[in-house]
Amino acid sequence: MEKFEKTFFNILTKKMKFFMRNYYSNYHRKDKWLGLLDIDKVYVAVLVVNDSEEEVLYNEVKEYLSNSLDKPFIINLVVLASEDYLSYGESYYNKLVFSLKDRKVIYCSDGSKAFIPVIDYMLKIDNKKSINVKDFKFTYSIIIFNILIYLIEVIKARSLIDIDLYTLVEMGAKVNVLINNGGFYRLITAAFLHGGLIHIFFNMSALNIIGKEVELVYGGKRFLVIYFISALGGNIFSYLFSPKSISVGASGAIFGLLGAMLIFGLKERHRIGKKYAKNILETIGLNVIIGLTISNIDNFAHLGGLVLGAIMGLILFNKKTLKVKN
Repeated sequence: MEKFEKTFFNILTKKMKFFMRNYYSNYHRKDKWLGLLDIDKVYVAVLVVNDSEEEVLYNEVKEYLSNSLDKPFIINLVVLASEDYLSYGESYYNKLVFSLKDRKVIYCSDGSKAFIPVIDYMLKIDNKKSINVKDFKFTYSIIIFNILIYLIEVIKARSLIDIDLYTLVEMGAKVNVLINNGGFYRLITAAFLHGGLIHIFFNMSALNIIGKEVELVYGGKRFLVIYFISALGGNIFSYLFSPKSISVGASGAIFGLLGAMLIFGLKERHRIGKKYAKNILETIGLNVIIGLTISNIDNFAHLGGLVLGAIMGLILFNKKTLKVKN
């Protein structure tokens, strides 16, 4: 109750220009807080109460405001319901009922609808605070694995900044002639090798962002499936359409993650808005432009990863089992 009340009033004062006023509650035998907003000819008052005390606190606040304000007022109650709430019917005051058990608004009169966005914002804050390292263990594991592989490259190449071609080929780069001779493992190992410090820095930075998104929305196991299939698809496209290139890097898999999130954004556009899918498309477009203007970038690997990631996103998309994204 106190945590909800504090957060709620903090948002009202910072975002909606309410000011706070305390009054003495005979029911609680201590000071209570209420929010007030002066809108020309009337005051809007709002009070947070438990479901068992709404009537008595409404009457207390009404009496207090009648004796202390110089113009008419409207009282809104934000009712916190701990169990089943029975008083849904018409009342002589505005109220919004929030279920503490289900963490959602279960009733709202017309006069209190302005407070629904405040509740939604509070829930977003709570969801973000509840996320911890364990929620992204697969993303962090792949990042750590990539870094460990790069350290082996550094030791072999005796260089921290740039890794020589011989070391990359020896450790499993995508080389068509070697794949043709039976080295099919290179279609996967190439995705865990990087050609230099800048290369791995940008790839792991991107993976840290988009990987968390995919793992949070699709779940850890599906994230792994999307990642490895996209990595494989990227290297297969590179093998087919860029046969002369020696290719390494996680960017094909990362493009696959973008493809999966694009599918999510398109499928859930009515719930989360069209802007999310638009942002993903802009990110993909920007990276395509970069790939076309800078040499030594395997654009076919990016394309293959994107296509396979989108396909896997379609296959694995399931509203009943997807995690909620706020």
